[in-house]
Amino acid sequence: MKVANLTYEAVRIPHQRPIYPSWFPEKEEKDQCILLIGIHTDEGISGYASMEAPFGILPILVATMEYAKEFVIGEDPFAIEKIIWKLRNVARISTRPWVIENALLDVMGKACNQPVYKILGAMRDRVKLYASWAEKRPDEQRKEDAKRLVEQGFKAVKVRFCSATMKEDIAQVEAVRAAVGGQLEIMVDANQGTAVERQQKGFPELWSYERAKQTARELENLNCTWLEEPLYRYNFEGLAKLSSEVSIPIAGGEINRGIAEFKWLLEQHCFRIIQPNCTMSEGITQIRKIAAMAEAQGVTCNPHAWIPGIGLLQSLHLAASICNCDYLEYPYDPPALLPGSFQGILVNELTVEADGYLTLPAAPGFGYTLDEEKIHKYSILKG
Repeated sequence: MKVANLTYEAVRIPHQRPIYPSWFPEKEEKDQCILLIGIHTDEGISGYASMEAPFGILPILVATMEYAKEFVIGEDPFAIEKIIWKLRNVARISTRPWVIENALLDVMGKACNQPVYKILGAMRDRVKLYASWAEKRPDEQRKEDAKRLVEQGFKAVKVRFCSATMKEDIAQVEAVRAAVGGQLEIMVDANQGTAVERQQKGFPELWSYERAKQTARELENLNCTWLEEPLYRYNFEGLAKLSSEVSIPIAGGEINRGIAEFKWLLEQHCFRIIQPNCTMSEGITQIRKIAAMAEAQGVTCNPHAWIPGIGLLQSLHLAASICNCDYLEYPYDPPALLPGSFQGILVNELTVEADGYLTLPAAPGFGYTLDEEKIHKYSILKG
């Protein structure tokens, strides 16, 4: 079997109402842009994977896929270790080719008539979800939002911080805790990992080390599960110091890349929870190596799963194949962020079960059915 072609199609699916993401407060997102990647073999088997294409980077991603074709076409789709080295060469002068590796795994699963997580070596067939909120909303609204999550079966929620003061940030968590008590675990994402020019309208100042530490102390008192990205992702010294000085687990790593970088993060004890993303940190098989390094140090690996389309399934199969994973992110913030737009290219939406888990599909590959009608309706380019 050989790879005969690599295709891509960008799909823009409207949100029910615009989203105002806390990590980019002045940005209005009217739709979800999904880049669907296809790997097609000479034996008629096709595998697919998808990724996010935010903030106008779609032309860069398309150029990456065009460049990657010459490295992938003609290769054995099972030769992932060989292909990943070629993709690293692609990444040297372009960006995020790792979704291709994930599509190769879908081909492998279909060729073997098995779900991907079983081919990788299943640890479990169900994964616990946490609802991952997107927006900053009034505290009273968040109380009602949290109550609805409990009614739907969720056992955990991730709150986003983006206020000018620590007092305002902490008030969000206090509101959620007051509304639902211990019925939800509460994670917090500070979204400080990316160095953005914070003088832009709408952005609060980047956190100082002292603000990160004080915030961590307050969240400890509120019995929060982790604090995510409280400092710039390459502030290794600061992250290591913070992790050693507070009891709440510090989490991060969603855009850190490659085995060598995560090895350094782990050796410096920057995080007690690492969160590699299988379209940004490298692909699924390489993240399993990172998870194994973390396992050896007693560090949890909870994959970052803010990946639209098939992306949640990609992350689900990854999470089910590693032993040191206890939660998977589920992007969900109604009435703005809903499965209908975020997972938009799938016929069957993935939704939380009554006990807060999601069961792995039994179908071969990632176990999806593409919504061809919806893809055709909202397609904006293909190649």
